[in-house]
Amino acid sequence: MSLPMKRSFSSEGGASKRDWKLRLSLRSRSGHSVEALRGRRCASLRSAATPLRADDSGRSTPSAPHRTSSSPADTPVPKKSNWEVIEHFSSNRTKKSPTSVETEGGAVSSSPALPLCPAGKPDVDAQPLLCEDTRNEQGGGAGGTNDDGEEDEDDCWHQCIESCPPPLRAVCETHRFENLHVEMLYQRYFLRMNQTNMTHLLGLLLLVAVGLISVQIKTLLLAHNYLNGLLPPNNFLLDSESYRLPSFSTMSYYELSDLNSTKFKRAYYEKERVAHIINTITLGIVSLVYTCLLACLSRPAINEIYLLTISYVVLVTFLLIEFAFAGTSVLRSLDLSCGTCALFTYVTYATLPVRLHEATVGGLALAAVNIGAQIIMNKATDVQIFCSLVTLVACNVAGIMTHHPRELAQRRAFLETRDCVEARLVTQRENQQQERLLLSVLPRHVAMEMKADIANQPRQEQFHKIYIQRYENVSILFADICGFTSLSDQCTAEELVRLLNELFARFDRLAAEHHCLRIKLLGDCYYCVSGLPEARDDHAKCCVEMGLDMIDAIALVREVMAVNVNMRVGIHTGRVHCVVLGLRKWQFDVWSNDVTLANYMESGGVAGRVHITKETLRCLGEDYKVEPGYGGLRNVYLKDHNIETYLIVPDDTSRVDKKPQNSFSLNGNVSKEMRVMGHGSQHGKHSSKIGVDTNNENKKPEDEVNEYLMKAIDARSIDRLRAEHCQPFTLTFRDNKLERKYTAERDRMLRVYFICSLVVYFAVAIVQLLVFDINAAVIATIIVSGIVIFSFTYLVLSINFERVSPRVKRLAMSVHNNRTLAQLLSFIAVGAVVLQIKIIMGIYMISPRTTPTSDDGTAYCPHDINEHYLQLTLMVMFLCAVHQILITMIKTLVLFVISVTYIAVTVQKHLYYQEHFSNYQHKCDVDWNQHWTNVVVALGALVALMLHSQQTESTYRLDFIWKLQATDEKEDMEHLEAYNRKLLANILPEHVAQHFLCSDKNIDELYHEQCESVCVMFASIPNFSEFYVELEGNNEGVECLRLLNEIIADFDEILAEDQFKYIEKIKSTGATYMAASGLTVATRDLRGYRHVTAMADYALRLREQLQYVNEHSFNSFRIRIGDARSV
Repeated sequence: MSLPMKRSFSSEGGASKRDWKLRLSLRSRSGHSVEALRGRRCASLRSAATPLRADDSGRSTPSAPHRTSSSPADTPVPKKSNWEVIEHFSSNRTKKSPTSVETEGGAVSSSPALPLCPAGKPDVDAQPLLCEDTRNEQGGGAGGTNDDGEEDEDDCWHQCIESCPPPLRAVCETHRFENLHVEMLYQRYFLRMNQTNMTHLLGLLLLVAVGLISVQIKTLLLAHNYLNGLLPPNNFLLDSESYRLPSFSTMSYYELSDLNSTKFKRAYYEKERVAHIINTITLGIVSLVYTCLLACLSRPAINEIYLLTISYVVLVTFLLIEFAFAGTSVLRSLDLSCGTCALFTYVTYATLPVRLHEATVGGLALAAVNIGAQIIMNKATDVQIFCSLVTLVACNVAGIMTHHPRELAQRRAFLETRDCVEARLVTQRENQQQERLLLSVLPRHVAMEMKADIANQPRQEQFHKIYIQRYENVSILFADICGFTSLSDQCTAEELVRLLNELFARFDRLAAEHHCLRIKLLGDCYYCVSGLPEARDDHAKCCVEMGLDMIDAIALVREVMAVNVNMRVGIHTGRVHCVVLGLRKWQFDVWSNDVTLANYMESGGVAGRVHITKETLRCLGEDYKVEPGYGGLRNVYLKDHNIETYLIVPDDTSRVDKKPQNSFSLNGNVSKEMRVMGHGSQHGKHSSKIGVDTNNENKKPEDEVNEYLMKAIDARSIDRLRAEHCQPFTLTFRDNKLERKYTAERDRMLRVYFICSLVVYFAVAIVQLLVFDINAAVIATIIVSGIVIFSFTYLVLSINFERVSPRVKRLAMSVHNNRTLAQLLSFIAVGAVVLQIKIIMGIYMISPRTTPTSDDGTAYCPHDINEHYLQLTLMVMFLCAVHQILITMIKTLVLFVISVTYIAVTVQKHLYYQEHFSNYQHKCDVDWNQHWTNVVVALGALVALMLHSQQTESTYRLDFIWKLQATDEKEDMEHLEAYNRKLLANILPEHVAQHFLCSDKNIDELYHEQCESVCVMFASIPNFSEFYVELEGNNEGVECLRLLNEIIADFDEILAEDQFKYIEKIKSTGATYMAASGLTVATRDLRGYRHVTAMADYALRLREQLQYVNEHSFNSFRIRIGDARSV
């Protein structure tokens, strides 16, 4: 399938700008030769014929340039996701974002609007997909400017389009996306396909040219042999008397055979030999050109301009062949140029990657050469001229109606695919925001497990699921701000919160640098763990470095604020249970006796020093100098458990050398104090934790979509996709589900196909009525075929008619919605025209008719029907190609039957005439030339249309796969978004999550809000620490935590009751449960204070629920509840 390309958007070389006035122009009028015929005469048509423009269904969207699709022979890309293509590109490969390609396509501004634009006058009433193209593209959001040269070139075409009726204008308008970046991507999308398809076309044209050369050479030899059988050359002189001989251009075969004069015959064959020599030389030059073009196409780096230039050269070769054939014909028979003219006309529309108006100019130029030769050179009768004109008009209409629906359907498919990609990337960007917010609370491995559980169906179990995992050999760090009270005395509440937020944000970045996982914040207490989820041998060292950096950070706060604040850090090494408790407001926490010891190490530590246990020192080795810590003197727990402690002796010199270079080195102009307070570079924060590329977040959504699509287009391999998904010849999908989905797709261009059927039917009927003897059988055949065509066309078009019976409307809807039924109607419509031609030809073959005779009564063989039989055959073959809804197998079968029956009939007639008609030997060279030229044209049309059918359906199916993959991944991303939102709802209050997600907020920015009349409750189980023990019998404390999870889950389930809708769970820390009511306007009742009474009722329900747990677990847990209002 060919694709119109009007400028180079490829990144492979080429000048920045091109002068489009210098493009090859095909606007010159040309003629076209057509078969002459012998039969009834009609009114004179020798005046210059005006080329007809084909009318289309018009009501649908405007026509766009047609394209041939194919796949390049690229090296297959390793199979990953068809959309995760970024991995296909190495860092050293040249990448061009849509912005970087602007210099090749013109300066453009990004625009989110992506409608298709016709290049003619826009229809203001039908605005859904179309808008003005060339003239208005310089305006606002269209996204581009056109060169003045191109506008001048298109002016004539635009004026012609605007003068056409609306249906015809809808077909002839040129499609283009309003956004020039999108148009560039579309062109690039089909570049490799067009390159491969053009290679196939040139190979076929080369074979056709070689076949025609063989026919010409054979004919030349026959003419030479016949000349040798006449008078010797020295006995025949072309003197002035020869100029008084009858003109050969006005003689038919019969008149030539009637000439008894050897002089006449020899003069004719001399001219015929010269004509064959000229044709042979022309075809040889054309073959050489095709060979050179094939060599050029073998280059891997080819851009759109390069391919467009090759298309123009091919079109010029078509005109050259037509000029040669039409200008050198000696007799009135122009059938050999009519066949090639019809074939070249349809190939121009169907396979050359040019825009529709360029293809139309080429098709009309070919027709003008043919018709002009017949009129100017006086080589045809009026009937012959009219039949040739009808045939070429039908070929142009068929070409336009092949070009139009495929171009429009492919552009729509591309646009739908791009929309899916855009929606997917938008959702992906939202998911990245959600994940950053989510992973600021939960570690990645825990969040992924939770999302997997949400995606699966919930299972009914006796106990609620608990997320718990044990880790050995980790180091736990607790740090607390000493002098926090004095600091708070010098700040307002908002300033204090901001200061803590900036300080803890700095601690988070330090934790990421030192491979520590922040667990949570408890007021002014910060604690983290190193060695999970990935085990590390240097976990103790990471914690010590983390503690020393925290002390440095708080020292800078002390200098800036002039307040006596410091950090007290305690570290212990052991094992932990990582756990998430409850059903709501999940928070990641660690449990174990070693965690408890680390906490007491902090409280028994010294301000400004790192306090470690003997187990931690054992893991550090000789890396640090230590001194006795004497923690038992400051903490009873350490004394009672006889814990030996140490203090790290800071060595500033060695630590400066060992300190890793972090991202803050990029901000040399930012003071150290400001960087510590969180105002420095934010580069790289959280990137190691969640894998989000912050550079992508700075791109415009439009640029991101275009760049993503460009990479996907460059990375995909058409051959690999076709081999993976499609059968080799039938092109049906290997996956039956895919095939069913594809067959369920409706064809929006069905109306165009049947309108073309109507046009071709009229053309065939006109030629048959003018050429064949009219009798009842002929009339009946034409009428029956017409009834079928008219009925189906009316049925298909009636979907847009208002005054139609409901039954017909329903039937029309079923035809449009059922692809199989539509294919059946298309097959019957094509078959009706095929049978019309074959039946009337059969009637002609078996019917008695009078043949011309010579003076001695010998019969001559007729030739007129042979000439027009090729015209009729080509028209119906092109009609079959127009019905793109037909699958390749059916098209190939129909085309094969049509061409084989044509060749069989013509060969049989050729042999029959050779045997039964006495004048055959006098014109065997002419008849041989015409017969085998027609056979070559018929075979060339068969192969061309079979390739066209394969390419069209292949592209449709691959577009369908790409769109389906984009849709599936978009749906997957939407499911992921739903999981993330559900997780966020279980971590943050909804209004807080929306604060970060619905605006361009950085998750490191402080969120704070002052709420009036809020009721806060703390509920704790003070004796749970006595219950928690780590023994082999309870799986080292896991069963104790499972019971605590059940208690908290029961508390969470109570909140789901409607009477407690005012209450929001804040968090659970250890065995302490915190909740608040009245946090939002919707949950705050300032008149009846129902949010306060609801909190009181909830506290009572918690006590009842814990009592129920005690009865069934044989425990004696106590609950202590505190409630306060007006915070």
